[in-house]
Amino acid sequence: MKISVSYDETDVAKALGKIIKDPNQEELVKLFTPIISGNSQIVEYFFKLLIGNKLPDVIPNGTLCRLDVADIGYGMNREATKQKYADQDDKIIVTIVNFRGYHEYSDYTIEYTGITNSGDIRKDTTYASSRNLEVIEEF
Repeated sequence: MKISVSYDETDVAKALGKIIKDPNQEELVKLFTPIISGNSQIVEYFFKLLIGNKLPDVIPNGTLCRLDVADIGYGMNREATKQKYADQDDKIIVTIVNFRGYHEYSDYTIEYTGITNSGDIRKDTTYASSRNLEVIEEF
């Protein structure tokens, strides 16, 4: 079961004030509070780390994953790509190109083969969130 909690920048600043032990603490809190508060994904990770959780594992470059066709890049014909490349769950195979960082909503750059709106088949590079990627386990 997922629970939703709301935090604001004063909560982030208080938490930072408790973990930063430096003579220049006040300035460091002023610096990092808007950086963390400006991204809900970072806020979620930040507070999870404070209660003892770990960050998600990084999917290595070159790993094959499944991704819903609805999440592919703009300029691609989703319906045509689905018909030609998707499995029974409407997912296509993508390759992890690189990890962009925990600070990004779409934390991975991926590559896949798709069909453009003009009907051309080509490799496309776009971004995807780890929440939407399903790693294909090797046997």
